[in-house]
Amino acid sequence: MAQTEFPPISGHLVDPSLKGDEFVLRKSRVLRRLRFFGALEQRYLDDRAPDRLRLLQMGAALSALLSIFFLGTDWLMVRDQFDTALKLRLLLQVPLILAWLLCFKHLGRATRELFGLSSSVVAGGISIYLCLGSSDEFGMLYLASMVMILLFNGGVVRMYFRMALAVNMLTLVMFVATLLMLPHPPEAIMLSMCLVMGSTALFSLFGSYWLEHEDRTNWFLSRQEQALLDELERGNQRLDEVSRHDPLTDLANRRYFDEFLRQVWERAQQSGEEVAVLMMDIDHFKHYNDHYGHPAGDACLKNVAAALLSSLRKPGDLVGRFGGEEFIAVLTKTSLPLAVAAAERVRAAVADAAWPHEASPGLRQITLSVGVSTMLPEPGAEGPAGLVADADAALYRAKAMGRNAVYAFKVD
Repeated sequence: MAQTEFPPISGHLVDPSLKGDEFVLRKSRVLRRLRFFGALEQRYLDDRAPDRLRLLQMGAALSALLSIFFLGTDWLMVRDQFDTALKLRLLLQVPLILAWLLCFKHLGRATRELFGLSSSVVAGGISIYLCLGSSDEFGMLYLASMVMILLFNGGVVRMYFRMALAVNMLTLVMFVATLLMLPHPPEAIMLSMCLVMGSTALFSLFGSYWLEHEDRTNWFLSRQEQALLDELERGNQRLDEVSRHDPLTDLANRRYFDEFLRQVWERAQQSGEEVAVLMMDIDHFKHYNDHYGHPAGDACLKNVAAALLSSLRKPGDLVGRFGGEEFIAVLTKTSLPLAVAAAERVRAAVADAAWPHEASPGLRQITLSVGVSTMLPEPGAEGPAGLVADADAALYRAKAMGRNAVYAFKVD
C-alpha cells in the first residue's frame, strides 16, 4: 500500500523534536494564531474549500431573500425613501448577490471570501444612504439596521476571523461616520446605538474567533488521527506480510500457503477444475548443512527458491516454503500431465544449475525430489489437507526411487 500523501501533522505544525507538554504548548500557540505553518495552512484551506463553498452559496441565497424582506423595514422606518430603497435593493443589491452566487464555482478561494466584504459594503451603503436621505422620525434609528450585517457575517456566512475583523471595523467606521453626519442627533440615542453596534461587533468577532479555532482544532486532530491510523495500517500490513512470508527465501510461508490453498479449493469447487500440489525436497540437505555449514545451507535454500519461482510462473500459482528444506507449490487449473511437466521443469532447473554438493551420497550436486498430486474438488473429495498428504506421499515415493526424481499421484 502506498504511503498516505498527508505526512505526520506535527512535522509541519511545530518542531518535530518537541515532546510531551512542550509540544502541546507550541501547538496551542499556533492554533491561537489561527494559522498553521507552511503547506499545512494551504491543506487546511483546501480541505475546507468544498464546505466553505456550500456555506457561501447558501449565505448568498439567504442574503438575497433578506434584502427583499428588508423592504418591510424600509417601509416602516424610512417610508419617504421607500421608492429609492426599492430600486437600490431590487436593481442593485439583489442582482449583485445573485451574480456572486452564479460565479462562486468559477472563482478562486480568496476571491470567494470577498463576497462577505462586498455584500457588507453594499448593504451598509444602502442603509447609510436611506438614513441620510430620510426625514422620517425613525430615520436615525434606521441606521441600527446595520447590526444585521455583523450578525449575518458572524452567524450565517461564518467569516474567517481575519476577514470578519476587517469587515466589522469597516462597518463600525461607516456607522460612526454616518452618525457624525446626522444633523443634531440625540446624544442618548447616538450613544445607545454605538453601544449596540460596538457590542455586537465584539461579540460576533468573539464567536468568529472561537468557531474558527474549534474548526481548525478539529481538523488538526482528525488529520493527526488519520496519520496515526495510516501508520498503524502500514504497520499492520508489514506485520501481515511478515507473517505470510518466509524471511529467508521470500516465499510464502506455511500459514499463507494453507490459506491460499483453501481459497483455491473453494474456487475450484465452483469452476469444476483440477488443483495440483507439488511437494519438493532438497536431496540430502542435512549432509549439505553438516559439510558446508548453516550459512551455506541458507544460501542453498535461497538459490533453490529462486529456481522454483523462475520455473513456476503461471498466474494464480503459489510457491511456498513448507518447512526446513521442503518446498510446496499449488497450481490452479492444472491437470496431472501439466503438473508433472511443471515438476519435471523444476527438477531440471535445479539439476541444470549444478550447485556442488560434495557430501551427497549420490550425485555430487544439489538435486530435488518432487511429489505430485492432483484432485478434482467434488463432493466427497478429501479436501485440501488430503491433496497435500497425497503430494507428501508421492514425494516419499520419489525419494524411494533414488531421489532427483518426480513421482505423480492422482486420486480418482
